[in-house]
Amino acid sequence: MAELSSAHPQWQLAANECDEFSHWMSGAGWASGTGDPNYEESREIDITLRKRRELMQWLTKQQPERGPFYENTWRDVCTKHPLNCLFALADLAGQGNWLSSRWSDALYAWGNGKQVQRIWRSAAPVLQTMPDKVIQKIAHSVTWWLKAVSKSIDRHEGILLHLCRRVLAVPLESGTGMTRNGEPIDQPVTEAINHPVGHVTQALINLWFKQNPNDNDRLPADIRPFFTELCDVQVDRFRHGRVLLGSRLIAFFRVDPPWTEQYLLPLFSWSNPAEAKSVWEGFLWSPRLYQPLLTAFRAQFLESANHYTDLGEHRQQFAAFLTYAALGPTEGYTVDEFRSAIGALPQDGLEESAQALSQAFEGAADQREDYWKNRVQPFWQQVWPKSRELATPRIAESLTQLTIAARGEFPAALAAVKDWLQPLEHPHYVVDMLHESDLCSRYPADALRLLDAVIADQQWAPRELGQCLDEIGQVAPQLVQDARYMRLQEYSRRRGSQ
Repeated sequence: MAELSSAHPQWQLAANECDEFSHWMSGAGWASGTGDPNYEESREIDITLRKRRELMQWLTKQQPERGPFYENTWRDVCTKHPLNCLFALADLAGQGNWLSSRWSDALYAWGNGKQVQRIWRSAAPVLQTMPDKVIQKIAHSVTWWLKAVSKSIDRHEGILLHLCRRVLAVPLESGTGMTRNGEPIDQPVTEAINHPVGHVTQALINLWFKQNPNDNDRLPADIRPFFTELCDVQVDRFRHGRVLLGSRLIAFFRVDPPWTEQYLLPLFSWSNPAEAKSVWEGFLWSPRLYQPLLTAFRAQFLESANHYTDLGEHRQQFAAFLTYAALGPTEGYTVDEFRSAIGALPQDGLEESAQALSQAFEGAADQREDYWKNRVQPFWQQVWPKSRELATPRIAESLTQLTIAARGEFPAALAAVKDWLQPLEHPHYVVDMLHESDLCSRYPADALRLLDAVIADQQWAPRELGQCLDEIGQVAPQLVQDARYMRLQEYSRRRGSQ
């Protein structure tokens, strides 16, 4: 052993004793920043130089094969010394040497800093000369950079528009490659905001909004052709742009109604389900009620109730939006139309509608009594489906909250929805609401009726149930002998709420 050790001094045991085991699994592949000694020993860090000439030499030297532990500081240097990096890249580009991966890293780094406008002034003329094949190869970073600078630039807007035009012209893949368990995610909004065409569309919208457009100003002559082109359903990859155009539908309609009615609104028709799904999800990303628009796309809006499940992750927003519209006042729509639309919603759509109804009522604050008489009660009587077979615990919980929120109209609200109420799996929140509302003292008989409807024999009694019963008993002593009161009181004692 001594002779071998002397003859081969380079043979050293690992400090972490991994040589003592026949099999050793290290966290080196994922343990950056954890202090794993294997990771720290395995790292290969290529230090990027900072001066312009040195950067050119570093950029053009033979790059080592990037193993799992290879790192370099290029992106950090781009952040700290952006202009030196830009000029080094520009010098090499002038020699016909476009280093696509280096440009890509640099553009991502420059989009996050505070010097976006300053870098753009110098970078724009260089980017304008970037070959189409390079743009196509690093389209995501180029367009991400365009989106970032479009918010604040004060010059070279023509170059930005020229680059947008070139990106839209290159044959990009329409898919984003985003999957879940190996399957496409089928989320138009998420895909749109991560696709180069979506980046370009957002950059154009940012550029347009920087002009502070007003109603009926019409779209700018230099930007309008882009939006028109994106509305061409024959180009599949432009669908990502159409999603984002849909998300700004109200702005387009207010600024340029004729263009919107000619190009954008037809996309909301379900005659082309794939297109309608995309633009509707874009609009429902952050929907708002705007009466002139509701009138303009009335047919498409009402038809969407029959395509509820097609609206993907934004179907809940549609149910809420439809409910708010039905609460009105909404011109150009009939009660029958809203009743048919709400009635076309599947079970989970009705649950979302009931929740939106409750939230709208609670949002009325001091005007709740008037809101009940003028909005909620007419909606409930004339629009909401009448089949009690549609009742579910979730609908019951929303309607219970609505009833408590009615305050002075509590008895009327309870009488209207009582047949839809049923025991709740977790009644603690609504019982707490009832206790805090002081309705037990104001309307003891109705409060008892509500408690009897939502509480059966759940495993845990709400803490405030005993307090509610005490208030009811103090205000209306005769109710203490009511069978419902005695059942609830016995349940409260047995389940330990007091």
